Amino acid sequence: MKIGKLLISWDRGGLDSKILESVDLEYEKGLQAGKKLILCTLAARSGTRLLGDIFNLHTNATGITERYFEPECFYRYIKYNKLPIDTAGIIKLIKHGIVEDWKKGDIALVISPFFSHGIVELNTLLRPERIIFAINDPKFTVQSIYNKGFFEHKYVRDNVDMALGFQPNFPQKWYWLYLFGRLVPNGEFYREWDGLTRVGKIAWWGNKMNKDIWEQLKEIPKEKIFIFKLNEARQDYYGYYKNVAKEFGLTPILSEKEIKKMQKKGIKPWHNKEKIWDEKEVEEFKKYSAEWSMLYNELLSKKTFTAELV
Repeated sequence: MKIGKLLISWDRGGLDSKILESVDLEYEKGLQAGKKLILCTLAARSGTRLLGDIFNLHTNATGITERYFEPECFYRYIKYNKLPIDTAGIIKLIKHGIVEDWKKGDIALVISPFFSHGIVELNTLLRPERIIFAINDPKFTVQSIYNKGFFEHKYVRDNVDMALGFQPNFPQKWYWLYLFGRLVPNGEFYREWDGLTRVGKIAWWGNKMNKDIWEQLKEIPKEKIFIFKLNEARQDYYGYYKNVAKEFGLTPILSEKEIKKMQKKGIKPWHNKEKIWDEKEVEEFKKYSAEWSMLYNELLSKKTFTAELV
């Protein structure tokens, strides 16, 4: 499975007007014909690429991650900051991608961390059969995100009550990811956050993302929600694969050898290289990831795939 090509960064032109005009009708036709949509969201580093790869290897299914990278992260930025910006164009684009998926298979798995703050709206507009929430160990996730360079740059900001604006020191290649994807707090707390170590900043970020996703899921019927826990899957990937296949209507066709080979795909050793945190970093991690850690441990202790929303 490949990450979706960047729709805006590459000058490939926009969608044809006729496609945009018909996408809602085509989407409804797909649902009426029995096509299924599964949405998946997460904070980060939760093993969902493997999940997408598994779906892609079945003839009746597709799996895609961050297909429309920039529109999707812009969508999250709008929703997180509660900006008065119309998102109809982004929704139509997402629908278009799903319609194209349905031409290849009956089950479309669409994965994006950038759905994190629009789950309720996407559930209403797209009517997925299931929603997957992927959550991973806080310490592992914070370390991995740290290694990927989160919050290395100093922000330029005067008004903490407004959404973060243009940042002149961000690298242009990944500008929209840095601005729209790496969300920062608003309000007076921003000043405290700005003085934290990078570990503390990332711990707050992961805590906020996971907590906000969880709060939205409480508005959706619990039987619709599937919890994907990477550490649980790692204990027996093949057995977990067979359970996932059964859960989502896939006919198990992959061997244990194939699953083990897929585990290593896309993993770069430097992503997960451990760093010895100093006392301040450890203290900040514990303080700012507390709710995330509590949620993770609670979900890990439950043996059911379906959420038990409390």
